[in-house]
Amino acid sequence: MKRSARLLLAAATGAAVLLGGTGTAAHAARYAHVMADDFTGSGSANAFVPLQSDVEGTVTLTLRNPSNVSSVTATIEPPGQAAKTVTFNFRTGDTSAEQTITGRWPITKDDPAGDWKMNVVVTRDTGASTTPFVVKVSGKQGISGAKVTPDPVKLVKGKDVKVSVEASVKDATTVSAKLVSDTSREYYDLGDLAKESDGYYRGVTYFADDTPAGDWTLEVYAHKGGQTLKAEAAFTVEAAAGGSTKKAKSRVTIAAVNKVRKGKTFKVYGKVYRGSKAYAGKKVEVYFKAKGTKSYQFMGFAKATSSGKYTKSFKARKDGYFQVKVPGTSKTRSALSPQEFVDVR
Repeated sequence: MKRSARLLLAAATGAAVLLGGTGTAAHAARYAHVMADDFTGSGSANAFVPLQSDVEGTVTLTLRNPSNVSSVTATIEPPGQAAKTVTFNFRTGDTSAEQTITGRWPITKDDPAGDWKMNVVVTRDTGASTTPFVVKVSGKQGISGAKVTPDPVKLVKGKDVKVSVEASVKDATTVSAKLVSDTSREYYDLGDLAKESDGYYRGVTYFADDTPAGDWTLEVYAHKGGQTLKAEAAFTVEAAAGGSTKKAKSRVTIAAVNKVRKGKTFKVYGKVYRGSKAYAGKKVEVYFKAKGTKSYQFMGFAKATSSGKYTKSFKARKDGYFQVKVPGTSKTRSALSPQEFVDVR
């Protein structure tokens, strides 16, 4: 029986789905019959062209009736190039109804992005059969633009000035940013920039009136598969007229699980500082912005312990970014944490 090729779409995030055909009911029925021979259910792929060092592409499939299978082999062919060997971690002697197997192959910086043709050969007691797949290999991540608004940043005595960052990035899993003083090396860490509905990555922070004036650098980092691409953009900061107020600095860290199942409870936590010491008993504000949206919503308060640690629990509902604010007082400056992304599965 001739088999139609199946498509494994590897997205920029590494997530993938196994698709088959046009989506019509008749085709779906025929396709389900074809799949029943060797593979069943959904599959996934993670494949991209690296910046420098070689990486491994991976494809994960569910093998049907592995008990009478002696081997699973495969080759994958990049557009216009010679085929590469795909090595599967198939285990013989498995008497279960299904076995999840993962295949791996090398991808270099000189390989092309696009549709790679993979043929998987399953050898059983009754003979060998070949199933064709198409693996979508994404291209190298790239940073095509980054800017700070406003530029210059004009400090105001007694107030915090909002500073926004925007970056245009291609094929990255996450994007982070820092704002660094060229002279004092002081910096504001924005953490994970939020990817919004228009495709741009954005983040905000607030500059206090005692922020060092002069030349600053926006550092943008695009992360993917253990590799990082960096880009820089210059901007300036102008000192506040009349000087700065005499207040103690505050600072807050933030952390949370990277991935969580929908409906599960997880914690956002960190530590609050006043100067170099713990900010005991300080009440901080916790905010959340759903992925693809532009506005943060206030989610409640969290009170720091005597050691400055705070914790707040949430039920996982949707992907998004958390950020924690330390409200200012007459003697202490406000502070904003980096953004922290939580992936709800």
